[in-house]
Amino acid sequence: MSIRDVTNQLHQLADELEASVSGQSSDADCHAALKAYLQLHMHSMASLSFYLGCDEAVFRKEAVAAGELADCAFFGIMRELEFEAPAYQPVVYSTMNRDQQFGSVVEGARL
Repeated sequence: MSIRDVTNQLHQLADELEASVSGQSSDADCHAALKAYLQLHMHSMASLSFYLGCDEAVFRKEAVAAGELADCAFFGIMRELEFEAPAYQPVVYSTMNRDQQFGSVVEGARL
């Protein structure tokens, strides 16, 4: 892959990210798109650094950490969604009648 190919790939990654995070995208779609973009961008930067004569292993090691940045950025949103839905509260039915539950005396009065 030449330097021109790498720079074209970087431009394509940016275009794909823009297309995948349109106004209609969900948070999960945006999260996945950003994570993929960051990882692929770091790999492309590693290829470019190889052609520039520097150590590409540094970029390759940081690619996974860059993807984890997206997880950290979306952590608050995912936690909010986790607690946003109403909790299910089962209805408790008892097999006891009123006298068994409350007794026959209510505040001094006999029933």
